[in-house]
Amino acid sequence: MNVTLEYLAVGLLIVTILLAFNQVVGSLTPRLESVRSEQLFTVAERVMDKIVLTPGYPEDWGRDIEVTPETLKDFGLALAGSRSPYVLDPDKVMRLANLSTLPNPLLLNASRLAEILALKMDFGFHFVMKPALSINVNYSCPIDSRKDQKAYPSFIKITLTNWHGVGVPNANITGMYVIVGLNPGNSNQGGVREKYVFVKNCLTNAVGVCTLDYTDELEKYSSQKGKGSSEGGRKEVTFLIVHANWQGFVSIKGEPMTCDKISILQGYIIGNYIFVDHNVEVDEGSSGAAHVKDDLLQAVPMYGDLLSFTGVTWCRNREGGFKDHDPLCNAAGRVLPSAKQWYLIGYINYVEPLASHVFVFVKYHGSWVPIVVNRTPIIDITYGAKGTVPANSVTVRRLAVLYNYPYVVELTIWRRVEGWP
Repeated sequence: MNVTLEYLAVGLLIVTILLAFNQVVGSLTPRLESVRSEQLFTVAERVMDKIVLTPGYPEDWGRDIEVTPETLKDFGLALAGSRSPYVLDPDKVMRLANLSTLPNPLLLNASRLAEILALKMDFGFHFVMKPALSINVNYSCPIDSRKDQKAYPSFIKITLTNWHGVGVPNANITGMYVIVGLNPGNSNQGGVREKYVFVKNCLTNAVGVCTLDYTDELEKYSSQKGKGSSEGGRKEVTFLIVHANWQGFVSIKGEPMTCDKISILQGYIIGNYIFVDHNVEVDEGSSGAAHVKDDLLQAVPMYGDLLSFTGVTWCRNREGGFKDHDPLCNAAGRVLPSAKQWYLIGYINYVEPLASHVFVFVKYHGSWVPIVVNRTPIIDITYGAKGTVPANSVTVRRLAVLYNYPYVVELTIWRRVEGWP
């Protein structure tokens, strides 16, 4: 009897200890999860500060074409020498862009980025950068039965959205419709013969939409110049520059204005080199380019002086081969030997440091068109996740500036063991 009571007492004691242990563990689990989240948040903050507050090494790695993703020593997007925090270097941002129709020849991909940031073994991440205000341009071409007539889109629909994709009402939109007459082969002023800038304004409605109407200006221009194809006496390109201002927040967008049934061309500028589709035609090995003077645009909009022009020397000889013996071309060809086959490489005589957009004038499928190089691209990089981001993740955001335009930087990070596919 006494032995039975002793066993019972021991059993009760064990049960009591187990219950107490479970209560202690249960109370500690939320605390442990909180600590782990705080630690993950610390990692995310540290990585974000490194990205937006340090320039990386070499400090000018964005524009130095000889610095490849393999030879880059340290990563950071801050503008070297800037005395203000959260000022990004546009040349470094361009190294992260990968356009849908043309791969980036010097792309810093997700795997290499994770390696440089010391995240590859233990963490996954989703990195996004885009303007705080996004401008969408939509237009339709006029129906013209005469094939020898050049069509000019005149009604331009502008949609302004914020970071979350919601329309922004009561924003001031300024649209600059630019027509540039070309004199190909003339290096003076980048082969530009003349330019016309037509300016219109509108105010976005409740859903962030407004329309720019250039009908009168374009009809007057056509009547003065006479309509004709670009293969005739008139060689010209047309493009639109849209500037949005909402309560001090500004954004800019460049868009080609073409009604030709051709693909919209894209390109990359790295340092003074430009990389475009290898099918592009160039006359006499050179062509023109235009820069947007963003500092002038944001201060006092003197639209007539909005653009500055320069020339582009292309690394293609008359036989269609690469100019290996040209020192400027050889520098790019040596670093990127495969680019000789897949890209047309050019050297821009002068690249405006604060130009958010560069318009390069080329011939494509028999028509003169502008290649719009947007130096404020949308960046979206994911490493270590297929589909949705794990629930146990941490997101941090910063508001930086690119060409004095507000640029949102977002980093979501998670542990490999909790979200690796």
